[in-house]
Amino acid sequence: MAEDFCFEIIFEICFWIILSMLWEIGIEVLVFMGMSRSGAEGCLFVFALGFVLLFVVATARRRKLLGKAVVLDTDEDGYVSEEEWAAAGQDMDEDTDEEEASASSSEDDSQKSEKGGDWWEEGGEKK
Repeated sequence: MAEDFCFEIIFEICFWIILSMLWEIGIEVLVFMGMSRSGAEGCLFVFALGFVLLFVVATARRRKLLGKAVVLDTDEDGYVSEEEWAAAGQDMDEDTDEEEASASSSEDDSQKSEKGGDWWEEGGEKK
């Protein structure tokens, strides 16, 4: 445990040292090209902000293309029915069991157990 903690500390220190070295190298390159130091810092800050924004947009686009942004449970009953699955443009996988495809929702299961008696009385004594 202490080894993991020490590794995390050393890893973070190395990360910040490398990041500050890259920052200073970028500033020195821009100063060498004729910019003032404050102008070079501002330019690098805008570049870094643009890079982070581009990364966020690319991640959001990739998640949308992967289908992570699709809401499958349109009626919000906690169960994705076959109709909702088909409406999303999905078809059943070949490795999906038929039992999984035709499984009833948890609400249906709870209604069946209430009709047949309480679940805790089934194996034991009955009234």
